[in-house]
Amino acid sequence: MDQKQDYANTILTQLESTETLNSLEIAKSLSINHQDLVGCLLQLESANYIKTEGLKQDQIILTDEGNTILNSQSGEYEIYQKIPELGISMVDLQKLFGIEQVQKVKQEQGEKKEKQVEDPKKKQFDLGFGNAKKMGYIKMDKGLITKVANDLPDKIKLELQQLNTIKLGSQQAKLLIERKLAMIQTIKYFEIKKGIKYANKFREQFAALTTEQLLNGEWKECDYKSINLNAEGEKISMGNLHPLLKVRKQFSQILIGLGFEEMPTNQFVESSFWNFDALFQPQKHPARDAHDTFFCSDPELSEEVDINLRDKVKSMHQTGGVGSIGYQYEWSHEEARKNILRTHTTAVSSKMLYRIAQLYKEKGYFPKKYFSIDKVFRNETLDATHLAEFHQIEGIVIDKNASLGQLMGIIREFFRQIGINKLWFKPTYNPYTEPSMEIYGYHPVLKKKVEIGNSGVFRPEMLAPLGIPEDVNVIAWGLGLERPTMIYYDIRDIRTMVGPEVKVETVRSNAFCVFESK
Repeated sequence: MDQKQDYANTILTQLESTETLNSLEIAKSLSINHQDLVGCLLQLESANYIKTEGLKQDQIILTDEGNTILNSQSGEYEIYQKIPELGISMVDLQKLFGIEQVQKVKQEQGEKKEKQVEDPKKKQFDLGFGNAKKMGYIKMDKGLITKVANDLPDKIKLELQQLNTIKLGSQQAKLLIERKLAMIQTIKYFEIKKGIKYANKFREQFAALTTEQLLNGEWKECDYKSINLNAEGEKISMGNLHPLLKVRKQFSQILIGLGFEEMPTNQFVESSFWNFDALFQPQKHPARDAHDTFFCSDPELSEEVDINLRDKVKSMHQTGGVGSIGYQYEWSHEEARKNILRTHTTAVSSKMLYRIAQLYKEKGYFPKKYFSIDKVFRNETLDATHLAEFHQIEGIVIDKNASLGQLMGIIREFFRQIGINKLWFKPTYNPYTEPSMEIYGYHPVLKKKVEIGNSGVFRPEMLAPLGIPEDVNVIAWGLGLERPTMIYYDIRDIRTMVGPEVKVETVRSNAFCVFESK
């Protein structure tokens, strides 16, 4: 049996004949440090043998100076003992303590007075001498210092020896504290009572049931530690998903569930050709101005696209085709090569449609559904609802039978799965879709209709140069990622979600994103 178990059994035995025990008294009776006893108490309490209550108690203890006096004598008593029976002068008494007399130098008029360094021995002597007079050890008459009486005791040392009997708040305690011979210390201890599983003998508790105990039957006689099912596990240091990424993942899963494939979107710098020209957006369109678009200076121009494709796009802009007269202007090759930060993910869709058209030449027609979710950039004025860098979600369906009615059905199903049932469609204009529709949804917090997306059927003037057959339609819609995220997480200012004002703790503590379809 180890020593800790001996202490435990001693505590349990003592508790058998009394209602409460004091941990300080137990530690004293066992001649051990109180802190060593605490570990034993915690073990007993976890096994419900005992229950404890933490208490505090103030007590007076000696300082280092007080301990020095306790082991030798007080300064005033040392002075008292050195005084001979017939008395002594101050000069001679100071010499006995190694204090040399300093000769005073006569100071001339106007001369600056030099500050003299005080002798620490002299300072200690003066303090002891003053206390000796106060305590009634000595007296001084006409320069002669004598004892008041012989064989007087060291009163201060006697008081320190009886420190345990001195009560807090008494005059004795105040005197010792003022002289910095003692101080008040707060002692923490425990009041110990019987627990719900009290027994007068401690039985070792096992943390787990072992195979050996099962085989030999020991488990029947063993006690096992209780398991705290409410205990929190150790916090794992790891990264956390930003709210935008959580909403993005949900949207991706919904679109994949609807049969869409994700397009590659990892190219932020795009040529004006794919971002604007391939979408049948004229080169004089206001969206292509520097106040709306970020243009790159290095490299300023993109690589050349396929010449046949370039010429077809140029011809469509200048003279038209497929029943259109185009825009009737001189199309600039250099303007189309300017590098920009893409302003929408439709630039990704235009590239994908070109690739699909090339596959049609090899394998023939097949329907496809694609989506993309990624960053786009616009030269916007930053405010509570606008950023220069944000995310766009886009979906396209390539099918011979794709129609406006099918587009509205897909949009309704997508928004139904994120919990928005009340939708409205409003006719609008887009350079590359016709017909085009703005999408409005009912905002449950604002309690009104808000614009949540845009949609339409890609124009033949856009599809024909890319190589998409005339009998194949492409329907598309898009929306932002930030606005649904703000609604879901009740974020009022978009600037607190992205950029320098983002709080790391908010990213760590935000909830899972799970949309409930209605």
